[in-house]
Amino acid sequence: MKLRLSKKKISSTMLISMTDVIFLLIIFLLIVSNFSSQSGLPIRLPGSKSAALHSLQSIHISYLGDDQLFYNGELVDFPTLAELLTADYIDPEQVVRFSAMEDTPLQKVISVMDIIRGAGFEKIFVATEVVKEELQ
Repeated sequence: MKLRLSKKKISSTMLISMTDVIFLLIIFLLIVSNFSSQSGLPIRLPGSKSAALHSLQSIHISYLGDDQLFYNGELVDFPTLAELLTADYIDPEQVVRFSAMEDTPLQKVISVMDIIRGAGFEKIFVATEVVKEELQ
């Protein structure tokens, strides 16, 4: 009686090259990284315990008081702000970052937010600083 022996591979192992793994890790780290930065204007932001970083800002508006309004670092007035926002509106997913001094009257904040909403923007990010809880 003759037995047949076959030389079949039971399983095959697929190996991924090390360069592919490193490339995928680099892509992952670039996607996860935060690329936003604080503007250079001297603003003392109000504090918030629930502050979070937001990286999708495309337009930055700063209010320094005494009707000093900055649009992406350039001094503008309220009517000009409305024109610039209307001209820069591209997508409802655009985010407008708004920062104001901590002692800014609420009515001024609401007025600027009304101008932003009037230009078509739906997402307004109000910049704050993180307040550390005091130990008791």
